[in-house]
Amino acid sequence: METRERPEREVDLIELFWNILLGWRKIVCFGILFALLLGGMKYFMSVRSYRALQNINIEQAKGELKKEELEKLEDAKEMQTRVDDYEKYMETSVLMQIDPYAKPVVQLQYYVESDYIINYTKDSKRDYTNDVTSMYCNYISSGDMAQKVIEEAGLSVSKEGFTELIQVSQNVGTIYISISYADAGKLTDISNVVKSLLQQKSSEMQKLGSHTLEIVNESQNVVVDTALVERRDSIANSIVTLKSQLQNLKNGMSDEQTTIFKAELAEMNGEEEEEEEPGFSIKFVILGALVGIFLACAWIAVRMIFTARLQSPEEIRNMYGIRLLGEVTLPSQKKRFLPVIDKWILAIKNRKKKTISMEEQVELVSTNIALFCRQQDIDCVYITGSEYKSIDAAILKKIKESLSKHKINVKDGENIAYSAPSLQSCIEVGNVLFIEQTGKSIYDEVYNEINLATEQKCNILGAVILNNK
Repeated sequence: METRERPEREVDLIELFWNILLGWRKIVCFGILFALLLGGMKYFMSVRSYRALQNINIEQAKGELKKEELEKLEDAKEMQTRVDDYEKYMETSVLMQIDPYAKPVVQLQYYVESDYIINYTKDSKRDYTNDVTSMYCNYISSGDMAQKVIEEAGLSVSKEGFTELIQVSQNVGTIYISISYADAGKLTDISNVVKSLLQQKSSEMQKLGSHTLEIVNESQNVVVDTALVERRDSIANSIVTLKSQLQNLKNGMSDEQTTIFKAELAEMNGEEEEEEEPGFSIKFVILGALVGIFLACAWIAVRMIFTARLQSPEEIRNMYGIRLLGEVTLPSQKKRFLPVIDKWILAIKNRKKKTISMEEQVELVSTNIALFCRQQDIDCVYITGSEYKSIDAAILKKIKESLSKHKINVKDGENIAYSAPSLQSCIEVGNVLFIEQTGKSIYDEVYNEINLATEQKCNILGAVILNNK
């Protein structure tokens, strides 16, 4: 007894793509649903947090927390303060805005020559040269000089900011001054002001001891400041580390702790009056829409991959190895929203196929069957199918009438795997033609009827597929 192997189905990726496109209604509905759902949830949570923040009594709420929860809250506040301070410094510091790999600097070198003379024959006096040098260095580093340089050179920096830009050191009566500024063109003006101020200061310093202040070197260069690079990197790393630790703390907070933390943070920053009632978040609406679209596409794909029903006419030939004698595209019976979009998608899908009417398709299928029967001297066929009872009677009538015109006798009946009279009639006729329908015919049922016909030595002419797409 000959038996067919149970066929394995392969998923056609191109057909899957078109199925997803034709499921655009589900995709749109899911997109809108999840956009409203996710956006609404975010809005609800924001409003609840906002109202809790408005009505909260911080001291009373903190009194209800445990000691460990309070400690965690204080740690989070301290970390947030440090992060804010670091970020503010990075944004406002003039020094941090300078490119450390191309740092413009002007360098001045002064020498303090005192009138002190060592007399070994008399009582020696204390050498005041180092004291005078230190006094000059203190003056150069002071806010007093910084303010005068800013005013006279017309700089747009604060006094504290300028003190970061100037570096001074000393060594045995020698003073080394290094001044940096983002605008290299201003360095000459700054240098001239500094020299003028030091010259003026020299007369005041004479009371410490008679001396002269002489400039021995002046140069302007662009240098790489590795110390500034390390300082910037250190601050940036500190910010990243603190933010990571802060996020870990916040993730472990309860809703009450989070509300208190936000309230205290707003109070610290003076933002109570500026805070506005939250609205819908466009970001979460878009994210919800994307999630909905993805889930809809996944659902369509999963339904097609794991479906138990015939999906396309070509599967009859590819899976069961029988002839596909033709297909008839059935008119859509459903009144759908915006059917013009479906027509447009199908027009693109079938752009390489010529469109003919259903009557012409029936005639073409009947002619193909009749020619095949004539080649094998067959004048009678038995028509059946796994879902034969559910096939539109009008379509069957047209096929039978068309075959009759070609002098082919037609007998038909229900699924031969479940109806004994149909099986008997099929065996008596000997030549069987299956009519199946996409979206209705079940793979296993099709296999069972084909396998049964094969075992009973019936001549399987092929199959006609009624296509719902």
